Amino acid sequence: MGKAALTAVENKPKIYYGYFIVVLSFIAMFATLGIRGTFGTYVTPWEESFSVNRLWVSIVSFTSLFIYGISIAIAGRLADRIGPRKVLTYSMVLMSFCLLGSYFATNIWHIVILYGLIGSVGFGFASNITVSVAIVRWFKEKKGLMISIVVVGMAAGPMVYTPLNILLIEKMGWKWLFVLYGSVYALLLIPLFALFFKDHPVQNAVIERNKSKQNEKIKGESIFSIFRYPITWVICMTYFICGFTDVGLVYTHMVPLGEGKGYSRILVGNAMMVYGIANIVGTIIVGYISDKFNNKKLLCILFSIRVIALLFLLFINHPILLFTFALLYGFTDIATIAPFTMLCSKIFGINRMGSAFGMVSFFHQFGAAFGSLIPGLLFSLSLDYISTLWLCIILLLASAILIQTINMKQILD
Repeated sequence: MGKAALTAVENKPKIYYGYFIVVLSFIAMFATLGIRGTFGTYVTPWEESFSVNRLWVSIVSFTSLFIYGISIAIAGRLADRIGPRKVLTYSMVLMSFCLLGSYFATNIWHIVILYGLIGSVGFGFASNITVSVAIVRWFKEKKGLMISIVVVGMAAGPMVYTPLNILLIEKMGWKWLFVLYGSVYALLLIPLFALFFKDHPVQNAVIERNKSKQNEKIKGESIFSIFRYPITWVICMTYFICGFTDVGLVYTHMVPLGEGKGYSRILVGNAMMVYGIANIVGTIIVGYISDKFNNKKLLCILFSIRVIALLFLLFINHPILLFTFALLYGFTDIATIAPFTMLCSKIFGINRMGSAFGMVSFFHQFGAAFGSLIPGLLFSLSLDYISTLWLCIILLLASAILIQTINMKQILD
């Protein structure tokens, strides 16, 4: 009896492999958003390289975010069917091809195809939806904490890549920067995910098959069935505005907006680093309190903070206010994922959570696509971002009101 107990203790792994999955998932978020979330650093270099105006570069961003949104919805279904490991590996292959192929681009349409289409499918496949499937499989407890840690990678990527991009683009140009990143992704990240990422613990394989049989009815439903309910459209409209005012506005136009105010690229890069730090802090704090606080009110507060930050940026032109904006707005960015996830899990239920949240997340990226295109169009007409900032303020106020109309008694289980 004693030997059996001793043997059991000796065979128990010292470190649970699920924690390696968390680390790899963090790396996936970091690597993906490091490229996608720093689009603003490519705006001016692409304008100069291809002799195009801001609208054309905004079209690249619009295409990228639109395809990104569709890919997220597809990735959620693929992760359930073929597993997150294959989806993440394909993601790294596509991103590597995008980055290395961009070296040969001689026209802005080459970037539309390489970055806007091919690369963006890769961005979408390595989304928080994909890695969340793996985290839920590996952890019976601490799922929320582990997902929050992974999501921090979405904030850390742009925080590190933005100043690094600005520095390296000045030193070597954007093409060689993409070659550098593409080589790292191809030689390191592809084998890393292909060889070491595991979809679930071996002992859970039978359990997963049994669960899939129990959920045949829900899985057999069309992924569009949730749109029969008005509450789904309220969530989608709110998430659309969220994407319009964070990924669309900030990640595409914040760097050129700062340059238009007379700030140096280095100063704007430092502000975006502060933005990333605030993003990480906000994600952790909001993720922690989302279990204890009314999520509708929490989202209303976050949208109100964005309005205040935009008013600072709109009326005061001073470097200190740029960093104040970065602190306030950054605090709310990825922090909205936790309360939105909680709302969706309660409304749609656990069994259809992956497909439902994947579809809702498409609307976030759809909003982000228009949030990158419309400011570019307005800038082409007025040569400033004043009208864009006012538009975002109005949309955020509308969203804060709209989210309060959600009736939590309307559960779709």
